[in-house]
Amino acid sequence: MGLQGNLHDMSVADLIQHNCQEGKTARITLLSEDEGQQAALFIEQGRLVHAEMGDQRGEEVVYALLGWEGGTFTLAPDIAPPARTIERSYTLLLLEGMRRIDEHKSAAEESGASGSEGVEPTRVSGAAGGGAMMDLVRDLKGIDGVKGVVFTARDGVVVAHDMEGDPEKQGAVAVFVGHAALQAGGCLDLGAFRWATVVTGKDITLVIEKPDYYVGLLLSEKASPVLVASKAQGVLEQGGGTEDG
Repeated sequence: MGLQGNLHDMSVADLIQHNCQEGKTARITLLSEDEGQQAALFIEQGRLVHAEMGDQRGEEVVYALLGWEGGTFTLAPDIAPPARTIERSYTLLLLEGMRRIDEHKSAAEESGASGSEGVEPTRVSGAAGGGAMMDLVRDLKGIDGVKGVVFTARDGVVVAHDMEGDPEKQGAVAVFVGHAALQAGGCLDLGAFRWATVVTGKDITLVIEKPDYYVGLLLSEKASPVLVASKAQGVLEQGGGTEDG
C-alpha cells in the first residue's frame, strides 16, 4: 500500500509540485469526496506526463482535478506511465489550471453582484496555489512605477495579467525580448539573462525571466528600471516559489 492522505491536508497542486520537484516517478490515484470520481496522475522523473479520469486523458484532466476541494489520494512509487498525454511543464499546467479556477470564481462573483453599481470588475486573471498568483500579480502592480503586469508562458500564452490595454501585446513583447536576450547571451557569452527593458512607442516594458515564463512590467515614464527590477526580483523570489534558471 502506497502513501495515503487527504486532499484537505495536501491539495492536488501541492501533490504535483512536491513530487515533480523531488524528481519522483509515481502514480497518484485520487478519489473525490463528493461524486466518488477516481482519477490518476503519472509522474516520471519529475515530469507530469499522463493523467486519466474515466474516458478523459491529458491536460484537461489535470485542470479538472485542480478544482477538487476534497477527497483522498494514494501515492504508489515507481509506477511507469501507461501513456504520455501531457507535453507542458507542470508549472505551466498549474498556472493555467488556477487561472481557469480564478476566472470561474470571478464570473460567479460578478453574477452574484450583478445588482451592484459603480464597481468595476477586476482585470486580474490567473492564480496558483489558492490565489498565490493573484497575490503575486497584485504585489508587483503595487511597486512604485509599475502600471501593468503580465505573466507570459514561453510559448506566448498569457497566463495572468493586471493591465490596461492589450496584455497579449505586452506578453508578446516580453517573450520576444526574452528569447532575443537568451540567444544573444549564448552567442556572445554574456552570462545568464535576468532582466531587460524595451521601449515600444510610448510604452516602457521591463522583462524578467523565470524558468517557465516571462514577467512583463509596464513602467511609468519616470520609473527607474533598475530599482523596479530589484524590487520585482524580491517579490518573485518570496512569492513565486521558483528559483531563477
